[in-house]
Amino acid sequence: MNNKTLSQRAWEWIKQQPDFGSAELAEHMDVSLKSAQMVIAHLQDLKAITTISTGVKPVVYQAIKDASPHLPGKNQTAERPKSIRQKLWQAMRFLNDFTVADLQANAECSRASVERFLSDLVRYEYVFITRPQRRKASMAQRKGSAVRYRLLKNTGHKYPVIRPKGLYDQNLKKLVPMPQRTKPQKDVNNAMA
Repeated sequence: MNNKTLSQRAWEWIKQQPDFGSAELAEHMDVSLKSAQMVIAHLQDLKAITTISTGVKPVVYQAIKDASPHLPGKNQTAERPKSIRQKLWQAMRFLNDFTVADLQANAECSRASVERFLSDLVRYEYVFITRPQRRKASMAQRKGSAVRYRLLKNTGHKYPVIRPKGLYDQNLKKLVPMPQRTKPQKDVNNAMA
């Protein structure tokens, strides 16, 4: 696997050419024309290439003699940003008993992201509802009483992944089948709403 960035690979090729166009660079690098143009703009900003012919289509570029642009490589040891679901899973494991608002605040994500992940975990019985919404109560009585959830299956630090065939638990390294329902789906959906 090549650890060089597109800019680094493009620069190595450009240095070998007497002149080139953006389409030639795109073809040689096997990237879109837009990507090639972005690399060219970047190298122009670094004063590594110059335009030698603008009156014709396409524009022709050339490497500047003795130019050595600073093109840092990929940092293989840099920590990758955590996914929203990983942040949600960590928040659930830490809090153990929570509301949608609690998870939103801890994972810094949208309500929709929290609700979607929670609904999947409720379906697979990794999370259960400890205090459902009181749908028949008046709005005044409902105010401030959010649905509460509890983490039931804390299998490890990696979040469960929803797949077409079921829930894949990365910690157990296995596909978890959909549990048999004791409650009708309608009741679970009403409690989530």
